[in-house]
Parts: sequence; structure tokens; C-alpha cells
Amino acid sequence: MAEKYNRKRSERRPVHLPQSEEEWLQLGKFEIEKITVEGREIRCALVRGPEHSPLVTMVGGIPRDPERRKKLPLINKLYGHLALKVLDQGESSLLYNQPSTGGSTGEWKEETFQSRTKVLVETSKYFYDHTSATNLSLVGTSAGAYMVVNALQQLEGLGIRVPRIALLSLAAFPKGIEDIAYGESFSRAIHEDWDISDSPVFPLLEKYVRNGGSVFMSFFEADDPPIPQHIQNFYKDFARRLSDTGADIRSTIIPGVAHNFRRIDISEGANAVDNDSIRTTTTVLANFLRQ
Repeated sequence: MAEKYNRKRSERRPVHLPQSEEEWLQLGKFEIEKITVEGREIRCALVRGPEHSPLVTMVGGIPRDPERRKKLPLINKLYGHLALKVLDQGESSLLYNQPSTGGSTGEWKEETFQSRTKVLVETSKYFYDHTSATNLSLVGTSAGAYMVVNALQQLEGLGIRVPRIALLSLAAFPKGIEDIAYGESFSRAIHEDWDISDSPVFPLLEKYVRNGGSVFMSFFEADDPPIPQHIQNFYKDFARRLSDTGADIRSTIIPGVAHNFRRIDISEGANAVDNDSIRTTTTVLANFLRQ
């Protein structure tokens, strides 16, 4: 049964959501560490739960804005708040910079989905061992959600059990996109006509749920752009078909907001981010991830 979004389910006393990365770090819960993956230095933030507890890795998308690329994903209020929520549940969580962003080395235009997925896998493996984790769950947003699905087989090959994945505003891409460097060629490839049913994400997801994995999938009410409505509809039909056969995959809508929790039809200069929606979504995700 899918979790239902209900604003009444958010905390009765609104929790302050820090407005900057600096403010999140001042909470004293995030341990900053830099690790090297294939010659690239990756800046990470760990919220450490008890040893031998589950680990949750949170994966951001691929922001085009150079200033946004300088921030850890915890600047995303959802991920920062969720990290503290899963800590309350006795779980650790990991956030990290994508390669070639602020605090992480590499050539931005040479990075591909495949290279970024490799960083996701190796970074998760490092902290999985570092925390003596019992298993690993993954949370991804937009292109980060696609990376999560792309990483599943590699993590399985390392002997890491991934019981749950949460995918928000999940993108779909054509075959071969994994090896195209992010930039003009990437943009051309995803904007050409292609058959969504041929995207490699769907057989990977189906294999995962057929093998006992649990999937939580959600789109924002106004998620187009960047996720075209026909892609959203295909995912929803895909989830419904698998759920009807007994697979644990659910699809929901985050109501009242656009992509990345932006308020719908806001006036110029108004607060663009709906903090109440972030709090409610955090509660829904934490309940899904609870072990």
C-alpha cells in the first residue's frame, strides 16, 4: 500500500529547515570527509548512526547552475532533513558532491552517467565498510534517481544488499546515454525522438523488484518540465503493472508543488520553496526507509 501524502502528517511543530549549507553543517551532525575515487576527490557528508546499522545514500541530480554544483546535496532541504530523520531511526546516511563540482575534482564536461554511477558505487562502498553497515538503501532525485537504478547491479556484484530505493522525479533516458559526456552531445541525445519503452531503466527496475527489492516512486504535481508528462505516465503504468503482479513498487504524487518543491504559481519575489511539502515528504520517505 503506497504512503499517502497528507500535510497533517508533517510535524505538529514546524521544524526549522536551515537555509544554507553552512547552517546545515552548524548542526554538528554532518561529518565532512573527502575520499578519492579513481583519481577524483569526492567531498562527502556522513550522518553517523549506530555501528552495524543500515546506511542510506542520497544522490542528487546534475545541476547546470555552477553555483548549485558547488554545494553538497544536503543543501537540498529534503536530503538534509531526511538525514536527520533516518538518524532518529537508528540509521546512517551519506550525501556527496557529484564529480567535477565544488569540492570534487574532475573535468565537468568529460563526466558521464557511467562515471558518476561509478562514484556512487565506490563512495557508497567506502562508507558501507566504514560504518559496518548491515545493508544499503538509496534515495535519488531526477538524474540522481536514474543513477540509483544504474548502480544496482554493480552494488549487488560487491555483495551489498539494497533492500529499498526511493526515486523522486525519476528521469528516463535513451539507450547509450550512459557513455555520452554531459554537455551539448548529451542534450541533443535526450531531445531527439526515441522510444521510452526502450530505455534501459525499465528492465533494471523490473529485475530489482522481481528479486525482492522495494521501490518508492514519486513525481511532483507539476513536474513537467523537466520530466515530460509522457515519461511520468509511462513510469506510473509500469509501476501499476508490476504492483498488480505482487511486486513491491508504488507510485505517488507530491501534491501542490512543482519540481524540487517549488510552489506552484508563486508571485514574483515570494518564497519559492514549500517547506511544509518538504517536511511531509521527509516523513513519508523516512517511513518507507525504516528497517
